[in-house]
Amino acid sequence: MGSDPHHHCKGHVMCPCLHSGIWGSFPIIAGDCITMSCLQNQIILFLCLVLMVGISSGDHLVSSFSGKPTSGHAPLTVTFTDVSSGDPTGWAWYFGDENYTGSEWKELSGNAPWGTRYGHAAVAMPDGSIVLTGGGPGYKNDVWVSLDGGTTWNVQNESSGWPGREFHSAVVLPDGSIVLMGGYNGTYLRDVWRSVDKGVTWTLQAAGAPWAARAKHSSVALPDGSILLMGGFDGTSPKNDVWRSTDKGRTWTQQTSRAGWSARYGLAGVVLPDGCIAVIGGRTSSGYSREMWLSPDQGMTWTNPPLGNLISLYPRGYHSAVALPDGSILVAGGENTGKTVKDMVRIARKTGAWSVERYEIPLAVGRYCHAGVILPDGGLVLMGGTNDTAMKSDVWHFETASPIRDPIHEYREEGTYSVTLQVSGSGGYNTSTRQDFITVYPPLSPPAVTGIEPDTGENGTAFIVVNLSGTNFDTMNIPSVKLTRAGLPDILAENVSVHSPSQLTCTISPFGHEAGQRDVIVTNPDGKSGVLPGGFTLTRQPPVADFTARPQSGTAPLAVEFSDTSTGVPSSWTWDFGDGTSGSGKNPLHTYTLPGTYTVTLTVRNGGGSSTITHPDCISVTAVRPPIIGVFSPASMMHGKTVNVAIIGNNFQKGATVRLDQGTATIPVTVTAIIPPSKITGVVSVPASARGRWSLAIRNPDGGECVRANAIIIT
Repeated sequence: MGSDPHHHCKGHVMCPCLHSGIWGSFPIIAGDCITMSCLQNQIILFLCLVLMVGISSGDHLVSSFSGKPTSGHAPLTVTFTDVSSGDPTGWAWYFGDENYTGSEWKELSGNAPWGTRYGHAAVAMPDGSIVLTGGGPGYKNDVWVSLDGGTTWNVQNESSGWPGREFHSAVVLPDGSIVLMGGYNGTYLRDVWRSVDKGVTWTLQAAGAPWAARAKHSSVALPDGSILLMGGFDGTSPKNDVWRSTDKGRTWTQQTSRAGWSARYGLAGVVLPDGCIAVIGGRTSSGYSREMWLSPDQGMTWTNPPLGNLISLYPRGYHSAVALPDGSILVAGGENTGKTVKDMVRIARKTGAWSVERYEIPLAVGRYCHAGVILPDGGLVLMGGTNDTAMKSDVWHFETASPIRDPIHEYREEGTYSVTLQVSGSGGYNTSTRQDFITVYPPLSPPAVTGIEPDTGENGTAFIVVNLSGTNFDTMNIPSVKLTRAGLPDILAENVSVHSPSQLTCTISPFGHEAGQRDVIVTNPDGKSGVLPGGFTLTRQPPVADFTARPQSGTAPLAVEFSDTSTGVPSSWTWDFGDGTSGSGKNPLHTYTLPGTYTVTLTVRNGGGSSTITHPDCISVTAVRPPIIGVFSPASMMHGKTVNVAIIGNNFQKGATVRLDQGTATIPVTVTAIIPPSKITGVVSVPASARGRWSLAIRNPDGGECVRANAIIIT
């Protein structure tokens, strides 16, 4: 590749333009990149989109969320709620305190069907699919697509029409089209191609763009739909010119012939949510760079902001970089003097200053000349490339954000945090950011409870308002208050109101609880508690006796279940059942064996006194009334016949049974109807062997029975 000693395995990887403006949301992030030109561009773009979209349809995504609480002492647990419109199906939350230490990489495919390659380009589409194009070795011109975030792949076009190449660049425009630029295939290229169907077909936009033929450059798509092409290698020397196209790559205008950053190739460019462009790293004539340069004006001017903890950002080239919706940048892998850089670096802006956080990555993930994209759900996907020993055909995924719709997040450090939510669905994606949304104060010392007023109350009282004094009560988020005693249920306070770090009021409801001393415990939302031992004494109110009985009437023997319904928490029960017997226990079972009417008395007691109640004539017990047989028809019947019978009498009960008896022999009568208390009808099948006189017997369900001897003659 000309004088480039790294041609064999190195290529620039372009990330897609990730910005919230494409789908109708334009958060502006304060910092180095805010200029009037940025604001103007965003305003113009917003107005254009309004004119295009008009009144949003039901499936137009608009990100929005709430959180509760929004302030408190560390550790602070916040419940976030998605209130977006447009029925999103995916969520990516950035809480402002991201720390990827210990987070896991997941291998989606160990051997993707597009095979080992380097110097290829990949873009993430608005619908979350990934399109991969070209690469080496062999100057490929195939196109592949994944519809499931990189797990499975299908070929879109095995020979796409544009000349095969490696180290080219590709971007996705706001209209969903893909633009591919430059590269190398034995000759440095300056052509531009466009696809509107995810790479299935391609149209030549420019056969010879005005910028010098090159490879290993960087390209980004801006919020206004224009394209920037930056840097690269032309076969002789590195480049630092910047070019812009406003018509999807057909024509180009030079933004600057010499950007502020030194000429380089293998660099990575991204677009931040505020529209600023960032260029990171790359290979210069003097070696590899660790710099980051920013442009707020579409690549015309550039600044080099200081990066805190710069030592964490190793010099590198041929890395991937993506811009996250929260305004931070993730740099993955790369190469430095022939060695793989095995890390992921997060460049974030906090309180106006940029800082660098470095995270080790698994050995298998380390690579350069790969492709990296960020998906709408926050998934970072790395594809192919090479490491110190071999070319790769694997796909790896890293979760940069919380994908839960309504997450619960704990902030452990003091600070002010901006929160970003990106929602995605069939209509694309949309992002919203709430600046300085969460405020976390230093941790509180444990609370101390020094007094409670009043410090006594009766257990028959519905509620008592108490005033607690102490120190370190949380004034921003409501503490909990409870009265406790071993072996008894807690009494939880309600209506807790903190008036100062040393005073709070609350309402306790002691009704029905056991009397005695209880500890008073105040617990702040951070889980730290203070205790006032034996601080509150619950006194007993005399009980008020009452009970119910079931059943209250019936024939002897009658089993009655008594149930205590007394108030005031009795501790003992004495029963007088009215039949000369007594009992104890809360809910006794008593059986009455003799007919009569019985008055029942209950006496209940506790430490506060006693109470007695009497229910006169509470239980009514009657004697068993046997059935009476008057007339039986017919009085004679023929053996071997089926005969309908009728019985007239008294005291017949539902469920009564009828039979004919002769000594030990029995003939059952099938009862067809009972009309209490005087009539029974039935059917009897007389056996052929039956002869002589038979008795008639009727038995009620309560055990009463009547027998009429020799009532029937069978001939």
